[in-house]
Amino acid sequence: FFFRFFVSHNMLFGPGLTNFVTSLVLMAAGYKSFKAIDTKFSSSEEKHWLVFWTLYGVVQFLELFLDMIVSWLPFYYELKVCLIVYMAFFDGASKVYEVAGKKGFEAGEAAIQQAHAKGLENDMYRQYSEKVTAMVNKKSQ
Repeated sequence: FFFRFFVSHNMLFGPGLTNFVTSLVLMAAGYKSFKAIDTKFSSSEEKHWLVFWTLYGVVQFLELFLDMIVSWLPFYYELKVCLIVYMAFFDGASKVYEVAGKKGFEAGEAAIQQAHAKGLENDMYRQYSEKVTAMVNKKSQ
């Protein structure tokens, strides 16, 4: 059972071992993030962990839609673990962000701003937007 759970036919790791390794990496990344916030690390350390968690969130979000397709690719789980380890511990987060993330976020931001501007033409949307803005401003004071 153990072997069948952790190893698949066309993968070295399989989903079970990948989830286990990913959990260990995320626990270590969470601890490092806590230390970066709690102690007097440089702002570059804080930025690294902020970028890592942002990109990790994007990877998880995209996987919701693409998992049925990409999970069939050979060594998908191994590549995913390698990407997460690379982003967390080898300054890969900033490199991935500069290559792909920054452009993607800028394009997404423009699309969101455009959709928001169009949404403000609707009375109900505008009212909810004003309420949310007021709540956010109140919490930040």
